[in-house]
Amino acid sequence: MQMTIVDAFTKTPGEGNRAGVVLDAAGLDAEAMQRIAAVVGASETAFLLSPPGEGPVRLRYFAPATEIPFCGHATVATFHLLAERGLLKSPGTYRLECAAGPLDVELESLEMRGARAWIVTPRQPWVESPVPLETVMPLLGGTVEMVDRSLPVLRTGYRLVVPMRRREDVWNLSPQSRALAEVLRPQGLNGVYVFTRETKDASSVAHSRYFPPVIGVAEDPVTGAAAGPLGMYLATQGVLTLPAEGGTVRARIEQGDAIGKPGRIEVEVTGRAGAPERARIGGVAVTVFEGTLRV
Repeated sequence: MQMTIVDAFTKTPGEGNRAGVVLDAAGLDAEAMQRIAAVVGASETAFLLSPPGEGPVRLRYFAPATEIPFCGHATVATFHLLAERGLLKSPGTYRLECAAGPLDVELESLEMRGARAWIVTPRQPWVESPVPLETVMPLLGGTVEMVDRSLPVLRTGYRLVVPMRRREDVWNLSPQSRALAEVLRPQGLNGVYVFTRETKDASSVAHSRYFPPVIGVAEDPVTGAAAGPLGMYLATQGVLTLPAEGGTVRARIEQGDAIGKPGRIEVEVTGRAGAPERARIGGVAVTVFEGTLRV
């Protein structure tokens, strides 16, 4: 099986978030894809099920331990690779079909830097956390005093979002992965996404880390699927300001710095003040190596 390793949300090999990409997966069943993802060992591996350039781009995503409905960095990696090989034209607009539903993807040409993929992220409701902070924070290696109480702790989909006050506290987290998974799994949660408004770069709006032990990953370096919802959250809470009459704002989210794999995710939110309607994530990528995987 031909397989490519791509680092997403960066142009520096070894940084950002690594994804496996299999461009000829039409003959594989779910069991085979799961075995391949486990062997590749990246946080996610994307499998292309349709010939590129012929209708929608159909993808399935597998973490080492399970299939997931949508993965931001693996989508960026796949569209980067398709554009790099000339299998999709850049600039161009495409339809992505995955388990999370149909999503729009735009390839933006970048001078001397290939292409940036802009992906509309799935939208899910925000609800109160089903797990007490007094349980979650010690398992993350932190304390409830580190939480930013000016913002709510909420759940969206299979992810718990926790705002924290200081970047230093975010960096110092060291989760007990097995115990955390045992608490999250009965609630249908895969992981905890923590962020702070205390950023490394002045141009960024948030600095984050994501711990999803339920899918077999201790820490996901740079999480596009969480960055889009975070943009919606920040716009709803007034941290990102949308025009009263409606419009679009852009921001940048930092992630991966705490584990030596820095990546930067562009986020675009569209809607009215306090009522965001859509979020897109944007990212570049770099091909690291290609090879033949024997499973």
